[in-house]
Amino acid sequence: MKRSAAIFSTLLVTTALAASQPAPFDMSNERATQPQAVAPAPEQAPVAPPEPETPPVSAAPVQPAAPVSPPAPAAPARSSATAPIPVAQRIVTNDEPRRFLVPSDKLSLNGEIDRKQWTVQLTAEEARTASLFHLGYQSAVVVAPEISRIRIFLNGISVVDQPVRSPEGISDIVVPVPPDVLRPGANVITVEASQRHRTDCTIQSTYELWSEIAPERTYLSFGENGARRMANFEDVATIGVDEGGETRFNIIAPGGDVPAATKPLLRLAEGLAVYANMPNQRVAVSRSANGVADEGALNIVVGLPGEVASVVDDMPDGATVTPTITFVDDPQTGPGTMIVTGPTWSSIASAVENVLAPVDRPVTTQRTSLSTQAWHYPDAPIFFGAGQQDLSKLGFKTQEFAGRRFRTDFVIGVPSDFYARDYGEARLLLDAAYTAEVQPGSHLDIYVNGNIAATVPITNRGGAILRKLPVKVTMRHFRPGANTISIEAVLLTDADATCAPGATANEASRFVLFDTTQFQMPRFARMAQLPNLERVAGTGFPYNLSQNPVPLVLAGGGFETLSTAATLLAKMALSAGRPIAIEPVTTPQQIGERDALFFGPVARFQPEVLSQVGLSPDSRIAWGEQSTPVANTVDLQQTTATLDKWTNQLSSSGWRSSLVSFREWLKSKFDLSSETLQLVPQSATAFTPPSETSFLIAQRPAPDGDHMWTLVTAPTAEALWAGAEGLARTVQWNKIGGEMTLYNGTLDDTTTRPVSTYTFRETQPFSIANYRLILANWLSGNVLSYAAALFVVCMLLGTATASLLQNLGRRR
Repeated sequence: MKRSAAIFSTLLVTTALAASQPAPFDMSNERATQPQAVAPAPEQAPVAPPEPETPPVSAAPVQPAAPVSPPAPAAPARSSATAPIPVAQRIVTNDEPRRFLVPSDKLSLNGEIDRKQWTVQLTAEEARTASLFHLGYQSAVVVAPEISRIRIFLNGISVVDQPVRSPEGISDIVVPVPPDVLRPGANVITVEASQRHRTDCTIQSTYELWSEIAPERTYLSFGENGARRMANFEDVATIGVDEGGETRFNIIAPGGDVPAATKPLLRLAEGLAVYANMPNQRVAVSRSANGVADEGALNIVVGLPGEVASVVDDMPDGATVTPTITFVDDPQTGPGTMIVTGPTWSSIASAVENVLAPVDRPVTTQRTSLSTQAWHYPDAPIFFGAGQQDLSKLGFKTQEFAGRRFRTDFVIGVPSDFYARDYGEARLLLDAAYTAEVQPGSHLDIYVNGNIAATVPITNRGGAILRKLPVKVTMRHFRPGANTISIEAVLLTDADATCAPGATANEASRFVLFDTTQFQMPRFARMAQLPNLERVAGTGFPYNLSQNPVPLVLAGGGFETLSTAATLLAKMALSAGRPIAIEPVTTPQQIGERDALFFGPVARFQPEVLSQVGLSPDSRIAWGEQSTPVANTVDLQQTTATLDKWTNQLSSSGWRSSLVSFREWLKSKFDLSSETLQLVPQSATAFTPPSETSFLIAQRPAPDGDHMWTLVTAPTAEALWAGAEGLARTVQWNKIGGEMTLYNGTLDDTTTRPVSTYTFRETQPFSIANYRLILANWLSGNVLSYAAALFVVCMLLGTATASLLQNLGRRR
């Protein structure tokens, strides 16, 4: 009996001890406990979200975020509250108007801390009737939900503040839009994420942290009467994006194949792009309508009255006697269809020019910023010379950090004639601090357009406050147009090396970056170096500064070629910040001594035109008549990979190994390569595009040697339009460069060919100071020429010294 009682007592004690232990770490069934509303799939019946556990908005106002400076007047002040906004109770149907918000096909929040900010243009009706905010996202499985948060702010007002908890798929959060938060015009959207690893404290583990925002499930929804209505041309700014982050203009021109229609159609495309100011735009020109326009799209019917009447049911009054631009609701093309018509094509062209006047500016007028707020708020200031800017003016706010890898970025712009890559150095004056737990071996890294530009090692123990610490940033990776500069702090601590349980949840700040940090741009050389397709993509140069209309040749291809020209001209106008004046011509002989643009299938160009831009005349047959199946592309990739493997294997043995090692040593230590170690430029050779290339842009000097010809071509008209659609996306557009850009539509990949020979074009009045900087940059990029010039100077100095000494001193 006593033995049984002892056993029973032991079991009771063991059970009590087990109950007192913390629950074991379990990564399963996370989403079961997440208080979120899941939107129904389109094919399923809608499911009402659960009753919220938090008080309604009227009982617990939301807490404003850190100060943000939206373009419109600030919203009324709100009292503080920590309770999250409850999920919406109204069921959203598929027919209800919605406004997609993400201006790209993907949006990632990476690392332990990340922040994205941009603006969305709303009409007065949309701002008044927006009722629900929808967010769809998925997170990495290693993100710890109990210490990670995702936050959304509308004009500085918090609408979402929830744990990051969606590793098994896309989760949907639906919350009501607080009253008086949205406003007509620009609205600032801020997305923030603070993410921590479940178990790992290493720097490498921070690269495993991510949350992907689903563009197709992130939008504003409106009531039944909240559909967008456009009333004038300025309302094009509110067009927005579709579920893939694209903006589409569908120009329906039944008579668009006549020569008189070319210029007004292309000028209209430029104006639409500048008014909309969206990053991923395309313009399709067709003969007939393809149905009602979806979200992020606009149907525009252009033509003579009889042509417009064949597309829409109701014609605007007076269109037969006066040029008209208006909006109508049509059952075939949808509500808000734009009508552009007039008695003649010349009157239509005049009407188009009238609506473009507000967004145009004289060529000699210098803009002060790049319009980037549609994808990065605020707009990026342009540095035309020496200057400085606090990070507070570039969208950054003072940030304390308790993790392992801190990262933030900002955007600045440089002009078309920026010429300082080989010698220039900008500076960051860092205002920051780190605590005593940060160990030597930590470092601060500066990146320019994704390339490392500077590193500052942390060597002191005991913490420090950095006041205006100068950090030199090489300007090698700057390019004309917008440039993204990132500041990253890699922080090592003894606590992270030990990584005790719960260490990733430590909230004690160990690093802070202040918004008083300054970016300083030095005075740099101003000289345009051509050819250079980077300048075309970044600022539209040289066409953006042309005093005369730019000749434009459309070499066949029908509406596909017209759509290609409209899309790329729209991108160039957006980069230039103004519509570019054009003059359609039919032959190269009509161009004269001007910069020109060519569009069309390769077989439709004369051999002399192809040779002038560096393409072999044989490309008309060798490239133009070939089709490239996917299987052939895969086989070519395998062959290339095998060749690279054997090349690397042979180069790592024998005398080749020593040569390769010496070449790599020169590159790493002195930044010397075969391009810099040459006395004369390499000669240009005719190039035949490989079969896997589906689209290309080439730029070379015109026959007069002073102007530039840029040719856009593809094997067929269909491939031309498909390539323009692919290359016009921001992720590919930013890769354009060199004297030739090749696009592979099958792999969605872009490559460039470096400039073989180049010329200079003066853009500034003569100045000795500017020419000194130009010479410094040229000599820095041509090392052998610099060495040869230095040798000649030394020889002359020696000869002069010897001659002088012969006539001095005592003679016998």
